[in-house]
Amino acid sequence: MRTGRLTLAAAAVAALVGGSAMAAVGSAGAAAKTSITFAYDFPGPDFELVPVVVAQDRGYFAANGLSVKVVFPPDTSTTTKMLTTGVANIGFITTTDMGVAVNAGAPVLSVANYSMRNNWALFAKPGTKLTPGNLTAALKGKRIFSYGDTWTESMLPFVLRYAHLTTNQVKIISDPTGNDLTDLLAGKVDISTSTTNYEIPGFVGSHVKGTEVTLLGTKVGAPDIPIWVYAVTRSYAASNGPKVKAFLKAVKAATIWAVAHPAAAAAEFDHAYPTSGYTNAYNALGWKLTIPFLRDTKGQYFVQSNAQWTTLAKALKSIKLISSVPAPTTYYTNKFLP
Repeated sequence: MRTGRLTLAAAAVAALVGGSAMAAVGSAGAAAKTSITFAYDFPGPDFELVPVVVAQDRGYFAANGLSVKVVFPPDTSTTTKMLTTGVANIGFITTTDMGVAVNAGAPVLSVANYSMRNNWALFAKPGTKLTPGNLTAALKGKRIFSYGDTWTESMLPFVLRYAHLTTNQVKIISDPTGNDLTDLLAGKVDISTSTTNYEIPGFVGSHVKGTEVTLLGTKVGAPDIPIWVYAVTRSYAASNGPKVKAFLKAVKAATIWAVAHPAAAAAEFDHAYPTSGYTNAYNALGWKLTIPFLRDTKGQYFVQSNAQWTTLAKALKSIKLISSVPAPTTYYTNKFLP
């Protein structure tokens, strides 16, 4: 779902994985720390990693007695496996990843929301008509880009159902290593899919004249649920509860700081990952567009609800991605929230 991303060379990715543990600043670094390995959801770093970067750079992890190493999966489908095999302790995954993993019997547990709403959308070139009213005509026979990630593969069926279309009536171009915006602007696809906080900065940076057409998935049948969560295995939660709570306490403090200082937070990400392949302008705008989705309607960070997980499970079952709708507490707990 990362729009405007650059394909990194294998050596660069290896360097990121091997050298991703960033030293926290301040005298707190002298004390012994509890180690945690945090796995991101994407093969390389991007601006949604800002809270973790800030927690490292500003000493929030150190103040909570933690030494955190950040690692990256080889693709968008491996973070959950990194948790269940013990390669990582805490992971960053989508709620649909959780739904599919739990259905398959994986002992994973969401411990906090990252985002609170669904800002996944369809995008088209400037001047294209793409509305709920003309969706059938706009999509029928058209080429739709997908990264092949679980979230996109879960959302597209709702959009097609709304448009009274089947997968045989569109051409889904699935390319995990591609670039939806580049392919869209080059005419290789007719519709791209991403989230607004990734797509908009990419389009702005392309300097194409006009305004990219955006149609939120929630306007055409997709469920309005949180996209990303922090997750652990049930066994890790049971035996390492204080570590999980300390991690979330540090990340929450860092998130609040990054929300209050968005430009500085983006600059800290640039400094931490200078070879990420993104410009400061992209990171700054992306983080700015992420901020409105970090709190719920009560202004709370992280808090999960029965409603969000029940909505997710019912939605995934309705498109036959999972076989049953378990109790919402099968997916999550709020007990470690600071």
